[in-house]
Amino acid sequence: MKNIIAGLIFSVLFMTFTLKSGAQSVANDSIKKTVPVETPKISPKKASIYAALFPGLGQIYNKKYWKLPIVYGGYVGLIYIFGWNNNNYNDYAQAYRTIAPYTSTANMPAADKQFLIDFIKNPSINLDNPSHFTYAVTSLKSGKDFFRRNRDLTIIAIAALHILSIIDASVDANLFDFDISNDLTLKVQPVPINPGGRNTIMGMNLAVNF
Repeated sequence: MKNIIAGLIFSVLFMTFTLKSGAQSVANDSIKKTVPVETPKISPKKASIYAALFPGLGQIYNKKYWKLPIVYGGYVGLIYIFGWNNNNYNDYAQAYRTIAPYTSTANMPAADKQFLIDFIKNPSINLDNPSHFTYAVTSLKSGKDFFRRNRDLTIIAIAALHILSIIDASVDANLFDFDISNDLTLKVQPVPINPGGRNTIMGMNLAVNF
């Protein structure tokens, strides 16, 4: 009888220990370690520096890839306009330098005269006519000044675009962690107000968290 009781006690203790170990094992297995997910930090300073060093690099750093066609499209368009105005300016400047030393075609070398005729390409203008010659001088000077001004304005536009891309990269970096969710919380709570006298009155505080 003692042996049976001892056997039962041993069996109960063994089962209890086994169940306890199993429960601990299940509990340990069921508990998952929560690894905090680190949100990538975007530095406005780095974004500005990258944008200043190379066009579009700040937008790439901010992961705003959809802005790259806008940035590069602006640069390509302005650079094309710059090249077109610069080429025309050089052509008109050369033509004006050729005709400026003369008051007529009397002492002008034949090569220079032919160059001006080929450049003007207007059969109605006869450089041997004094009034036409004066008109040609004025037109070439106006064309030179016109394309030079447009070229310089294009340079300013390129610089402005570069500054805007730097500002855009900096603003995007500053707003990278800004919460734009639709979760708006409205809290209304009583607030004691003491207007300066001995009596305290109750007021309402309205707070909107977003």
